[in-house]
Amino acid sequence: HALISQRPAVASVPLPSRTIDSDTLVLVLQAITGRARLLVRYQSIARDEEQRRFISPHAFGYDGTRWHVRAYCHLREGFRDFVVGRILEAGPLAAPMVDPSDDLDWHTSIELVLTPDPSLSEKQRRGVEIDYGMKAGKASLMCRRAMLFYTLRSLNFESNGKPRKGERQLVIANLDDIR
Repeated sequence: HALISQRPAVASVPLPSRTIDSDTLVLVLQAITGRARLLVRYQSIARDEEQRRFISPHAFGYDGTRWHVRAYCHLREGFRDFVVGRILEAGPLAAPMVDPSDDLDWHTSIELVLTPDPSLSEKQRRGVEIDYGMKAGKASLMCRRAMLFYTLRSLNFESNGKPRKGERQLVIANLDDIR
């Protein structure tokens, strides 16, 4: 085979730059390694006003477009995801109060079994099987339960596991199991 003499055109989906303040990142990393609580000023998308709250971070998650810190929220009394770029201010660190091993959603993996949408023709289903590298008509993905929402979104499923309107490539074969 001859080498390609000209480089083919290549494009990717343009995405806006997501910012992370380096000082905030340092403090979050210090809180994780020191298993400490961290006071943050956070702008949630769910409410207009920012809130001050203590979080006890223990891990990072990436959803394909932005970084989240997985943390216990002392205000809401549960483990949550916080978009790192929405932490407006961080510090100081405080004594730890939460064991990261208590975050069962983070430490529990679930299997997603994907199959071609049965409404597709046999040839269309075969194309989906090839595209997704399926064996015997199935592709399995292991996912942290805490990351399931983001995984479903990136695969064009609603949060209930049903394909988004207009999407007809994949279905989740074990949807009842993961609910």
